[in-house]
Amino acid sequence: MSARGIYGLTAMVELAAHFERGPMQIREIADAHDIPQHYLEQILVALKKAGLVDSHRGAQGGYFLARRPGRIAVIDILGTLEGPLEVVPAQRRRGVLDSFWSDLDRKLRDFLGLSLEQLMERTKTAQDEFTYVI
Repeated sequence: MSARGIYGLTAMVELAAHFERGPMQIREIADAHDIPQHYLEQILVALKKAGLVDSHRGAQGGYFLARRPGRIAVIDILGTLEGPLEVVPAQRRRGVLDSFWSDLDRKLRDFLGLSLEQLMERTKTAQDEFTYVI
């Protein structure tokens, strides 16, 4: 996973958390997550071309999700930013390990099929498990 995929997924989670409140400025997302602003601009343009985000110009403008967080899958985001996601390319899966690689690829795709909404729920649950009150 490259920085492009990590930054893009981070930005999409931020936009999902902000979904009901309107567009977010690139600067807000970049500053909140230590993402180089110029690089984030390039990432958001790619996500916009893929139909995953949209934008409005102007003082109240910014980027926002093109669909509800429950309708955008992690695999769509990473596929857009990283290209085809394969554990081992299909042409190299011949032989005794073919079914192993195919099973692993299928499980990865199932896991990455999580929606942004589900990812946010999982993240919140994990954070809640580590919140201690003394």
